[in-house]
Amino acid sequence: MNQTNVFKITYWGTTGTFSDPLRPEEVTRKIERAVMGLVEKGGLQKLQPGADHEETIRKLILRELPFHLRSSYGGNTTCVEVQTPDALIILDAGSGLRELGLDLAQRWDSEGASADRRGHLFLSHAHMDHTFATPYFDPYYHPANSFFLYGPPTALESISSVLDPQSPLSNVFFPTTLAKMPGLREFRPLLPGADFLIGTTRITTHALNHPGGALAYRLENSGRSFVFATDHEHRTVPDLALAEFAADADLFYTEGQYTQAEYDGRDGIGTSSALSRRGWGHSPRSACVHTALAARVRRLHVGHRDPCRDDREISLFSERLRELARNEMLRLQRAPESCEVTVPYEGMSIQL
Repeated sequence: MNQTNVFKITYWGTTGTFSDPLRPEEVTRKIERAVMGLVEKGGLQKLQPGADHEETIRKLILRELPFHLRSSYGGNTTCVEVQTPDALIILDAGSGLRELGLDLAQRWDSEGASADRRGHLFLSHAHMDHTFATPYFDPYYHPANSFFLYGPPTALESISSVLDPQSPLSNVFFPTTLAKMPGLREFRPLLPGADFLIGTTRITTHALNHPGGALAYRLENSGRSFVFATDHEHRTVPDLALAEFAADADLFYTEGQYTQAEYDGRDGIGTSSALSRRGWGHSPRSACVHTALAARVRRLHVGHRDPCRDDREISLFSERLRELARNEMLRLQRAPESCEVTVPYEGMSIQL
């Protein structure tokens, strides 16, 4: 890894609450709108059969169509891979963890005996959308691998209660147990205020405001920092405690699942009913912007998107999010480029 790039961060799941794969009719509708978009731009008239036909079409699609028409933000729940200079760190075990596990197995098999088959997985909290892929993570089942699982005691206990062979719930929710997962070596409970090293990366924790409790994680190495703070309901705007924890981070990932009107109960999301979402443990996007700017972070990624929001609605949500950030930076007399604001998509990678 280039010395100037300390962390490589890859999103394997950014959906909140429940996984949301594209339905067949949604795929068809997306294709229809994409073709219509190309027709309106006159792009299809230029196509001619040939050896490079596929590559020509690909370039045309990338050039002419917005992201929400040519692709998808994805439907897997929270899972983020962080490659540090000397360790693999994974944040949360939402359904995206399964995809990451399959990819890791391919990577390590291709590397052969030289593969470093160790990893450290951190849970933010016990809620199912952040833990339910645990028994679907292929690397846990192979004795050549060594994974350590960290998180709040309640999160680790929730895993044990379902997968420990001695638990009364053993085999009730899933047919295999921890006894069949030799690659999962040890559980390591964490509390707010923890401060320790994984290789050369310093990790600290911070309590979030979420039903049942949750932890944020700050990763620091060689002057670079990444803060992962999902599932948090702002008590104040900005949240000064969280802003202090995230201060000057190169990348601040948090969740802003709602618009203010959705949070207050004045609007529904997609086709869902309007109802107040106060007290659910999630925040409106404007609160995330204010906290990020108070922390003076360089990049803000707002994830945990609501599964009732389709790709087009996420795109509109993202545009409004950036507009909110631009207006607030102008109010604060700060350069618009001082904080880059993005709604991340599944498969997106960034190097810090």
